[in-house]
Amino acid sequence: MTELLPARLFAPLALSAVAALALLVWVLKNGDLCPGQRRRIGDGAISVWAVFGLALMLGVEAGVPASLLWLGGATLAVGLGTVLYQARMQGKRSLGVSWHYPALVLALLYAALVGWRMGPGWALLAAGAGGCVFAHLIMVRAKHRLQAFNVLLPLVGSAFGVLWLLALAVRAAGIDEAALESLVLPFVQVSAAVLIGALVWFLPLLRKEQTKPPVIAVAALLIIGALTLGQGMLWHMAGNIS
Repeated sequence: MTELLPARLFAPLALSAVAALALLVWVLKNGDLCPGQRRRIGDGAISVWAVFGLALMLGVEAGVPASLLWLGGATLAVGLGTVLYQARMQGKRSLGVSWHYPALVLALLYAALVGWRMGPGWALLAAGAGGCVFAHLIMVRAKHRLQAFNVLLPLVGSAFGVLWLLALAVRAAGIDEAALESLVLPFVQVSAAVLIGALVWFLPLLRKEQTKPPVIAVAALLIIGALTLGQGMLWHMAGNIS
C-alpha cells in the first residue's frame, strides 16, 4: 500500500494547491485589504508553492507523463519567482495582483490536465474541499480581517467534502458485493476523516472563538487524508465495475 501513496497523494495535493492559489488571488483582487494584510497574504502564497512542489515530486514517484512534469516545473518556477520578488520589497509594500496572473494561468492549465486524468467531477470535488481548507489556513496565518471568509470557506469546503463522500457511495453502488466488502473499511475511514475534519473546522464558530492556524491545520490534514483514501477507493472501483 505504501508504494501507492505518492500516486494517491499527487492529484489531491496538486489540485488543492491550485484551488487555494485561485482563491487567494481572488481575495487579493476583490478583498477589502489593508497593505499589511495584502502583503501577508501574498507572502503566504509560498505555502501554496511548497505544496505544489511536493505534489510534483510525488508525481515523479507516481510516474506521471513527462509533459505534465515539465509544465508543473515551469509553473512552480514562475510562482516562486513572483513570491521571492515580492519578498525583496521593504515594509508593507506588495506586488500588484496582476503579477500573480501568469503563475495562476499555468497552474489552472496544470490542474485541468490533472483533472482530465482523474476525472473532471472528482477533480472539482477534490479541489473544492482541499483548496478551501488550504486557502483558509493561509489567510488565518496572514491574520486576515475578512471575517465572512471564516464562515464561507468552512461551509463551502465542508460541502465539497460531503459531496465527495456521497459521490464515492454512489460509485460504490455499481460494483458487485464481493468487491464491495473490501471497500467498507476505507469508506468508513473516509467518512470519519471528512466529518471530523468538518467538525474541527467549524469548532471555532460553534464555540464563538477566534479561528487559529493549528485548528485549520488539523482540519486540512483530515480533509487531505480523506481525499487520498478516496483516490485509492476510486482506483479499486475502476477495476471492479460490474
